[in-house]
Amino acid sequence: MKLAGIAASALALAAIGAGATSAQAQTTPAPSYQLGADGTTAPIYSYADAIRERVFVPVAGVDQDQDGVTDRVAIDIIRPKESGPDKQVPAIIDDSPYYTSVGRGNETQFIHTTAAGNLDFFPLFVDNYFVPRGYAYIAAEAVGTAFSTGCPLHGGPGDVAGFKAVIDWLEGRVQGFTSVAGNVPVVASWANGKNAMIGKSYDGTFANGVAATGVDGLTTIVPISAISSWYDYSRMGGIAENSNYPRSLDNSITSDQPASRLGVVPPVNHNTACQKTPIPDVFNYLNGVDGDETGDMNPFWIDRDYTKDVSKVKAAVFETHGLNDGNVMPKQFSQWWTQLNVPKKLWLSNEGHVDPFDYRRDQWVDTLHKWFDHWLYGINNDVMSQPQVDIEREPGQWETQASWPAAASSTVNGYLQGTKPGAAGAINLSSGGAADTVTFKDGFTSSSNGPTEATQIANPTGSQANRAVFLTAPLKHDLHLSGTPYIDLFASLDKPQSNIGAMLVDYNSTPFTKINPANDGVKTDTATPRDCVGDSTPADSACYLRIIKNLQSTTSFRFTRGILDSSNRDSLYSSSPVTPGQEYEFKVEQEPVDYIIPAGHQLGVIVEGNFRSFGLANTLGATFTIDTKKSTVQLPVDGGAGAASASGGFITDSTAPTMTPVPADMTVDSTDATGATVNFATPTATDDIDPNPIVTCTPASGTKFKVGTTTVTCAAKDANGNASASGSFNVTVRFVGTATGGASGAVPATLSLTLGTPASFGAFAPGVANDYTASTTATVTSTAGDATLSVSDPGHLTNGAFSLASPLQVSFAPASWTGPVSNANVAISFAQHIGANDALRTGTYGKTLTFTLSTTTP
Repeated sequence: MKLAGIAASALALAAIGAGATSAQAQTTPAPSYQLGADGTTAPIYSYADAIRERVFVPVAGVDQDQDGVTDRVAIDIIRPKESGPDKQVPAIIDDSPYYTSVGRGNETQFIHTTAAGNLDFFPLFVDNYFVPRGYAYIAAEAVGTAFSTGCPLHGGPGDVAGFKAVIDWLEGRVQGFTSVAGNVPVVASWANGKNAMIGKSYDGTFANGVAATGVDGLTTIVPISAISSWYDYSRMGGIAENSNYPRSLDNSITSDQPASRLGVVPPVNHNTACQKTPIPDVFNYLNGVDGDETGDMNPFWIDRDYTKDVSKVKAAVFETHGLNDGNVMPKQFSQWWTQLNVPKKLWLSNEGHVDPFDYRRDQWVDTLHKWFDHWLYGINNDVMSQPQVDIEREPGQWETQASWPAAASSTVNGYLQGTKPGAAGAINLSSGGAADTVTFKDGFTSSSNGPTEATQIANPTGSQANRAVFLTAPLKHDLHLSGTPYIDLFASLDKPQSNIGAMLVDYNSTPFTKINPANDGVKTDTATPRDCVGDSTPADSACYLRIIKNLQSTTSFRFTRGILDSSNRDSLYSSSPVTPGQEYEFKVEQEPVDYIIPAGHQLGVIVEGNFRSFGLANTLGATFTIDTKKSTVQLPVDGGAGAASASGGFITDSTAPTMTPVPADMTVDSTDATGATVNFATPTATDDIDPNPIVTCTPASGTKFKVGTTTVTCAAKDANGNASASGSFNVTVRFVGTATGGASGAVPATLSLTLGTPASFGAFAPGVANDYTASTTATVTSTAGDATLSVSDPGHLTNGAFSLASPLQVSFAPASWTGPVSNANVAISFAQHIGANDALRTGTYGKTLTFTLSTTTP
C-alpha cells in the first residue's frame, strides 16, 4: 500500500503512453502517467497545485422541483494542473446525495466551498491518493441536493439521469456551464474518455443505476454496500421494513449543514423548496406512491429496480458488501452480481455497512489502485488474473474463491422433521420424523411487543410455544454454504394473514468468536495514529483513523434471515389472503450467504411469525401448523448432496432407542364393578441421536382398567420412527365388596408414674468447689391425649438444721408427651453445686421431692 505521496524524483519511473482519446480531443494526447517500480501509476502530480472547478450540467428532460427550469447537477472537479487537451486523464466520480447533509465516511466529512466557489476540501481519500497519480476526481452532487437544483426522488429515473449527464458531459455529448443558471460553457477537454463511478451505500447505488442505463463512457463502477433494487431495500417478501421511507430519506439528504462546516451554504434550501404548500409538495407526493399500504411491488419501485436493466451494463464491476449488513442487506449485491455479464470482482466481508477502506485498508487501496490503472489507463497488471472473489471467512481471515456462489454449490433439501409436541425437530436428507406436523403460535401481543431475535435463538431445545426449531446433529466435517438459502414451508394458518420469519443459526456448546453485528461490527480506533493515504494540504488531510473489529464470544450466531408476508406467497406484485386451516406453500427467501459451519457445530433452522428486528409486524398471534413431511430448508451447499452427507450432520437414524424395564405385575382392588383407574411409572428411554424419544404404554397410565387381568405393553420410538423392543406387565383389578362390623373394649383413664432407685450424689468434699450429678429413672404410662411430668420446687438439700447454699437442680428427658404412651422411660437428672467456701455439716443431706404426671386431655 502507498501511504503517503512520494516525489517523482524518488522513484524509478517508466514513461508509458496514455489511454484513449476523449470525444473533445482531436489530437493524440501526450502521456499522462508514469509507472513506479511496483508497476502502478506513480504520484508525479502536485495535489496542492491541482485545478479545482465547479461545473453545472443540465439534465435533459428532468425538472423534479417543477419550477419549469431543467434541473442541473453540480460537480466539483479536482485534476492535475497539467491535465488538458494535450495531457488527458480519466475521471473517478463519487456520485452522492450526502455532501452537504448527512456527510461521508466513518468520520462524517462534508465538502467545504471557498468564497471563490471551489472546494478546498473533498471528503474521503480518493482525491488525495489518485489525483497525484494522474486521475481527475469528481464529487458529483445528486439532483435536489447540495449545489445541484431540483428535488431528489429516492433514486428514481430523474436522479439517475442526473449522474448519467455527468458521463455525457465528460464524453462531450452534452454541455456544462460555469454557473447554476448561466450559459458560459465548460468543456472537459482534459478527459481521456475513460470514467469510473465509486461510492458506498446511496453513492454506490447511483453507480449501479447509471451503469444500468448502458451509457457509453462509463468504463467501470465500484459499488460498495450498494442497493440494486430500492424495493428490496424497503421491503422483503412483501413486508415493509419502515413507514414512508422515501420521504424520510429525501428529507435527510436535503437538510444542509451550517456554514461553519460547509464554508458556503448552498443557495437553495432544497428541504424547504421541495415541501412547498400547497404545491408542489414533492416529498408529500412520495407518501402517496410508496405503496406502504400493501407492501406490494408497484410502478414506483419498478422504476427504482436497476436489476431489470442489468443486461445493459457495459462497465466492469468491482463490488464489495458486508455479509452482516443489516442496512443494505446482502440480497442487494447478489441479485446484481449474479446477473452481470461483464468483467467483475467481488469482496465479501464479515462486517455490516462498512467501507473496505476501514476494514481492510492496505489491501483495498492497493487493489483499487490496480483496478483503476487497468480499466482507466489500460495498464496490464494482475488485477483480473487473481481469483475473482475475496471472502472474510472469520474475523480478519481472508480467503479467495474462484466465483460466487462457489462453483460447486448446488441446492440440497434438508427436510424439517417433527419429533414430538413441544420438542425441537431434526433436519435430515430425507422425509421422516415421528410427528406429521409441528404447531406454534406467533408470540406478538402488540406491534412492538413480541419475542426478540435473541430470545428466539436462545435454548433451541427449550420451549417451542412461539417458534419451531429444527437442528442437525453435530457436524463431523465442515459444511460450506455459498448462495441463497430458502425455507420452503408447507403450512396452514388459523388467520387470513401473518408474517412468516425464518433464520439460519450456527450453534455450538463451546463459545466461538464472531463479529458482533451491533454497530456494524466495528468501532473507531482513536488510540492509534492516523494513516496518511495520499497527499494532503492544510485544508484537506489525507490522514484517517482506523477501525477495530467489535467481536463477541458466543454459542450461537445467526448468519442469515428472511421474512415473507403470507399474502405475497405467490407474487410480490399482488396480495392474496389465505383460507384459515388450508395448507399452502410459503417459500421464505433468506439473505445470501457464504458461510462455513465448522465440524462439531449444529445448523439450526428457526421458523416464527412476526420478526421483532426485521420488518413491521402485521397480524398478531396467528397459529402455524407446519407439515413436517413436506417442508424443507433449501441449502446452497458447496459440493452439493455429497458434501452435505459427508458433513455428518444429516444422519439417517436406524438405531432404536433403549427403554428402561417396565413395572412389575400389580394388583389393584376396586369397589367399582366396571374397573379402576390405574397409575404406574411409565418407563423412560434414551437414544443416540434423538434427545427425547417417546415411550408409549398401551393401555396408558391413568386410564381405567376393567376387572380382571390386562397386559400392558410399552415401547419407545425416536424421531425417525425407530422402535425399541417392547416390554409388558400385568395389571389385575379385583372387584371387592365391604361391610361394617367389629369388636369393642374400654380403656380406663390411666396416669401411672413409677420412680426408679433413689438418686445419690455420694460424698460431698468440704472445701472443694465441685458440681455433683446424680440420676434415676421413671416409667410413665398414660392413656391421655397429652401428659406432662413436673416436680415440686426442689429447694435446698438439708441436714437437720443445716442447708446447702446452692439449690438442687432437677430435669427430665422427656418431660411431655403428645399422645398415649405405655411404659415410656424417663431419664431424671439431678445437679448440685458445692462452693469451696460452703460449710458442710457431718451427716446426710437430703430432700423429699414430689413428682407429678398431669394431663389437660384425659
